[in-house]
Amino acid sequence: MKKSIIALAIAAALPVAAQADATISGSVKVTYASGGAVTNTAALKIASSEVLANGMTATASMNILSSTDSGVASLAGDFGTLTMGKIDDDAAFQAGDIGGRVGDSSGTTTTNTYTNGVHYAGTVANLTVAAQTNGTSTQASATYDFNGLALGFATADAAAATDGVTGDMTAVGATYSFGDLSVKVGKASTEGKAVGSVTYATTVEAIAITATASSDSSSSVKAVYTLDGIALTAKAARSSAGVTSNSLSATYTSGDLTLTADDSNTVSAALDLGNADLSVKRETGTTTMTYTVAF
Repeated sequence: MKKSIIALAIAAALPVAAQADATISGSVKVTYASGGAVTNTAALKIASSEVLANGMTATASMNILSSTDSGVASLAGDFGTLTMGKIDDDAAFQAGDIGGRVGDSSGTTTTNTYTNGVHYAGTVANLTVAAQTNGTSTQASATYDFNGLALGFATADAAAATDGVTGDMTAVGATYSFGDLSVKVGKASTEGKAVGSVTYATTVEAIAITATASSDSSSSVKAVYTLDGIALTAKAARSSAGVTSNSLSATYTSGDLTLTADDSNTVSAALDLGNADLSVKRETGTTTMTYTVAF
């Protein structure tokens, strides 16, 4: 009896580990094409976050049933954020390339590609630093921001070449914004000279206008007219190689329904049903219907 009482007393005195709540989310997406093809994709994600006794926050998540099952864990505090697992494969370099001279490793500026590695980012006063490694590439960067003026530096030691960070390279850049005008200049070690650009953005009543001119002879002008759920977008651009392009698109939104059309004969309709979305799209002679349920 005494042994049982002593055992219970010891158990009561021992600290109890905190149990973090887990969040489960996912989606099922089914697409039917006019040719009869049906595709079905499903994703499941489990995530958890816990504030530790020392004030730091530990988070973890894993993707299940996706095309690339992966997990990521991070620890955040006054020192910054340390992330291990699935990371953007050139995030540390891109953070310092504020002049925009090196494209994302996916080959575009809007899509990220990922790898397994370790990434750190932290800020002290106006200085932000980042570093990461994944076995084939080691990267580091630093940016300093002061009264609208930002300076950036990025370096990478990459054994495997990608569309963005190709081997050993560096990039420096600076940006400055005042009012509706912003100026950007940058140079990568793979370029013979620096490239600068000026962007002017303003809104006149219902029309938003953005114009950019660069020292590499590229330029673009974009105008967006918005009124009563209707948005008309017109854009004209010229690349550094002298290739010109023009585009025109229209979007109409009424409640949960959104209709879009552009000058490439692409039209679509999307209905937001809360946790479910239904869309129909006609593009290059093919009509597709997609139904997605998320939870």
